[in-house]
Amino acid sequence: MPDSYPVSNKWLVAMLLLALVLPVELTAQVTAFATIKGSVTDADGLPLAYVNVFILDTTDGAATAVDGQFEFRTQHLGDQQIRATMLGFDAYGQRLHIAPGDTITVRIVLRQALVDLSETIVEADAYTTGDAETATLQTLEVITTAGAAADIFQVIKTFPGVAMVDEGAGLFVRGGDVSETVILLDQATVVHPYKYESPTGGVFGTISPFLVRGTVFSAGGFSARYGNALSAILAMDSQDMPPAHQYTLGIGLAAASLGSHIPILPEKLGVHLTGNRSSTATMFRLNGQKDQFLTTPRSYDGSLSVIFQYSPSGRVKMFNFTTDESLGVFVAEPSFDGLYRGETTSWLHNVQWTDILGSWFVQTSASLSRFAARQQLGNLDLEPSDNTYKLRTDAERDYGQRTRFGVGAEIERTNSHFQGTVPARDGVLDPAADKLRLNYASVATRAGLYSEGEFRVTRRVHLLAGARTDYHQLSGQATVDPRLSVRYLVSEASRIRLAWGLYHQFPSPYQYEAATSQHKLEPQLARHLIAGWLYEQGPLTLRLEAYDKMYRNLTLSTDASTYLSTGKGEARGLDFFIKFGAYLQTRFNGWLAYSLLDSKRLQAQHLGSDYILAQGPSPFDITHNLTVVGKVRIVRFLYGSFTFRHATGRPVTPIVDAISTGEGRYYLPVEGPPGSERLPDFRRLDIASNYFVPFGAHNVSIYLSVGNVLNRANVLDYDYASDYSSRSGRSTRYRRFLYFGAVINLSP
Repeated sequence: MPDSYPVSNKWLVAMLLLALVLPVELTAQVTAFATIKGSVTDADGLPLAYVNVFILDTTDGAATAVDGQFEFRTQHLGDQQIRATMLGFDAYGQRLHIAPGDTITVRIVLRQALVDLSETIVEADAYTTGDAETATLQTLEVITTAGAAADIFQVIKTFPGVAMVDEGAGLFVRGGDVSETVILLDQATVVHPYKYESPTGGVFGTISPFLVRGTVFSAGGFSARYGNALSAILAMDSQDMPPAHQYTLGIGLAAASLGSHIPILPEKLGVHLTGNRSSTATMFRLNGQKDQFLTTPRSYDGSLSVIFQYSPSGRVKMFNFTTDESLGVFVAEPSFDGLYRGETTSWLHNVQWTDILGSWFVQTSASLSRFAARQQLGNLDLEPSDNTYKLRTDAERDYGQRTRFGVGAEIERTNSHFQGTVPARDGVLDPAADKLRLNYASVATRAGLYSEGEFRVTRRVHLLAGARTDYHQLSGQATVDPRLSVRYLVSEASRIRLAWGLYHQFPSPYQYEAATSQHKLEPQLARHLIAGWLYEQGPLTLRLEAYDKMYRNLTLSTDASTYLSTGKGEARGLDFFIKFGAYLQTRFNGWLAYSLLDSKRLQAQHLGSDYILAQGPSPFDITHNLTVVGKVRIVRFLYGSFTFRHATGRPVTPIVDAISTGEGRYYLPVEGPPGSERLPDFRRLDIASNYFVPFGAHNVSIYLSVGNVLNRANVLDYDYASDYSSRSGRSTRYRRFLYFGAVINLSP
């Protein structure tokens, strides 16, 4: 109360509160109650901590302690149902008759939920997230990783093989750029998977982890069912039938969200509905960075998922997602210093049907992905848009105990439209500089077929052989990709894998349109050779993988209107991963990922208005990449976590001279050898805390995070003077950064 508030009024308010509270307290003292206590273990008899145990349809309950014990009092007497829930385990229910003064002891055993992540045939070791027993990271581990902002792509970047090129969410895998990684959701291609899209991916992924029940990420050597990807695949499955009513409310420094998960007809019909609105002005103002923006990044997104289980084996799942975003940020380029404006809208609609037909397990999906954007900076004023239609079917069956066979087909059609102007020379954005006017539409159709078989040759030796072919209408060519892998079971906990395969990826429709008839573009080719070792025993996971990649027919850009298929290169390296413990189940858990990479690619070296082709390291060649993630239970319900990243600076091509255009307004750069210099090493430490409070069937999670704790000015690129005579480091926009919020989960 304010100091001027009358003293007599203070006493009056206090007496009124006492008069209201005292009868309630006295009533509670004489009301009959009972005590419920007991223990919760897993199927192996190990105690489970922080399991929600409660009386159904009430707020009476408790969370188990570290030893799996719980105890609470309840005034709800008579026939009641006690329920126990924990992420990753099947829910437990038991009927009790509760009488006044009873002390009832209950022993509860939770069994892990077995979730099919559609990874039956993934021949090289993959990293998975979700709540399956075999998942590399459980869902809670994904959303509680410090510095990841509960973003799937940011968490994938903590896996080995994914380079820390910048602070965005772009997946740069083993020396390849973001376009070499294909993103799938329920078999549909997520054509534009990033928020605030840029050449290096974007700031975040578009798909929230709360919409996904599991992912499979493979950095190479993946099976024949996946095509048109030179480097990696990330396959996601959307949420299945909601087991119970749940409502989620989230509020943070820069965003607010609502979610509803409703089983309309239990085990028959369910709905997931979410909405998110982000506005970063307050967040940037608090962190002293609002002046960098004319329009601070803002967006909204929404999703609707409907699941219909029409039979024990048959299911139809409809997934719809849309996002809209905009920003205005000041950009300093040598040829132009001004404001960049960007607006983007994208949609994804997908229907997936799953059933068992005879002996075949069949999945079929039909999807539509739509995208529209506006980009403005200097002489760049472009409005790209595209619609992508896709139909895909996968089928597999077992032949006895030793053989599994899979086949599939897909057809993908993209209608693209580009309208506006782009710089005639890369990076020359001066409004008076030469520019190209674009106004064209193109249609690109790709059709693919594959088959593969998995054979258990002996008890220890498993063989996977497959092949696929893809035909691209703009290319007029068909590709053939054979793939082979062998797995040897050293013991129950250890196995060795060898994988070899060819992988083709077709250039983008824009590159086909810009290429001249003298430079017809070929399908790009990568050859993967991989040797790996995996050890899994209890809470410990170890992975070691060595790889060698060869590239041919890579698409080279010499300027905005010239593309060649003369690119070639190679990449070889070593990935190491160690993980211990599990979130909520051990006091400490975490993982360490390390990658060693050496790569070379043929690139264009610009010499003013001319160019030559020269070999240098890939622009995304991060020699050493180390990530350490740790999480610890500080006290009951309070958790702390950290993420530390150290990476070699990425290669950069220096500007050694410049040529005046005569008008004196801008210069054409003369480049040194490609990738002959490197940025300073990248280092960043993020910390976070989470206070988790269960109450009955509900819980609230309060979180606080500090990004870039050491306030390090990581240099992400170089800014040059207008005549290229001097340069300075362009440091991160995200120095020490504070964020906080809360999420409330209600289960009526």
